[in-house]
Amino acid sequence: MRNNKMLVIAPAAFLSSFGIGTINLGMLFIIKDLYHATPSQVGAFGALWSVAYFFGCIILKRFTARMVPRASMITMQAGSALLLTLFMLKPGLWQAFVMFAFYGFITAFFWPPVMGWLSRGVEGKDLSRATSAFNFSWSVAGVISPFTAGLMSQYDKFLPVYAGIAIFGTNAAFIMVSRFIIKDSHENEGRSGESQKHKVDKSTPLRYPAWIGVALSYMVMGVVFNVFPVYARDVLATSESSVGLILAIRALTTMTGFLLLGRFSVWQFKRSLVPAVTLLQAAVLVATIFQTTPLGFMVCFGILGALLSVTYNNSLFYSTSGALDRDKRVNTHEALLTGGQVIGSISGGMLYQAFSLPHVFAIMCGALALGSVFQIVLVKGIKRNS
Repeated sequence: MRNNKMLVIAPAAFLSSFGIGTINLGMLFIIKDLYHATPSQVGAFGALWSVAYFFGCIILKRFTARMVPRASMITMQAGSALLLTLFMLKPGLWQAFVMFAFYGFITAFFWPPVMGWLSRGVEGKDLSRATSAFNFSWSVAGVISPFTAGLMSQYDKFLPVYAGIAIFGTNAAFIMVSRFIIKDSHENEGRSGESQKHKVDKSTPLRYPAWIGVALSYMVMGVVFNVFPVYARDVLATSESSVGLILAIRALTTMTGFLLLGRFSVWQFKRSLVPAVTLLQAAVLVATIFQTTPLGFMVCFGILGALLSVTYNNSLFYSTSGALDRDKRVNTHEALLTGGQVIGSISGGMLYQAFSLPHVFAIMCGALALGSVFQIVLVKGIKRNS
């Protein structure tokens, strides 16, 4: 069976994303409501996970390249459950920061190896279907986890942490058992360079403008994930569950976008689409500046979520299509989107504390517009050289 590996990757990606989404939003409520963190501290806290993950992708790539993907995946899941358990034994603000840093760092044991594994042995439509199934799996969890985390936080601020321990522990057990039941001939491929020696690299330079797009998209998401919840609680007087619902709608449109992108291939290698999506995001941010109600933000974030699915899909597809060093390309994809989220979280938190959320979105809009200019230049260069 050619897609045996997806029977492992899809459920594991869902559970991992569910755990991460539940923990990341739940921890924001903990440090804000229990430990009275300032907006800039909340923004820095949200960025801390991303910074640690960014360095994890760089530092751990040699280790993960030598590991069987499932062994690497189990390391992250079991390690996360252990770190959360240690935090619950002695909770506190500085303990939360320390735990979050290590937790973000070991996340690099999961996502890059998974994406490298799923892309091995497939190209064209098969690669598109594989990435779509993967993206759909983790994005479904992205729909459920914010609302679930919000509901649990209203009942007990530490409940999302207990849930995260259970989710990561269950996922580790599932992946471990799957090694004895589900086999895949491509799992060990690429651990040494032997199998690649006589192959020709056919990767596309479209990955470069696509990487700019995904970094900028996640810069905006850094504000949405980590700064908007503070604004919603302080200014809009929105409950935790309502904040979770708004973020869940964003995730729902992203999930829908992934589903559609997997069904159709007309978008593949359409050069003009790459900068066009970035410009559309800038236009939506202009509208977001003027929003004053939860419903308005829900609509704008929903549209941004749909556009995020395109930029993420472009980056992952063009990173792996025709490439020999797919694990390295996937690490670059993850590092860039994470770097964007870090910039958005930290700068967004500082700007929000100094000015207001509309000011934050206005600056992000300018960054997107400037980035689209660079993309257009790169795309035109690709046209001339193709």
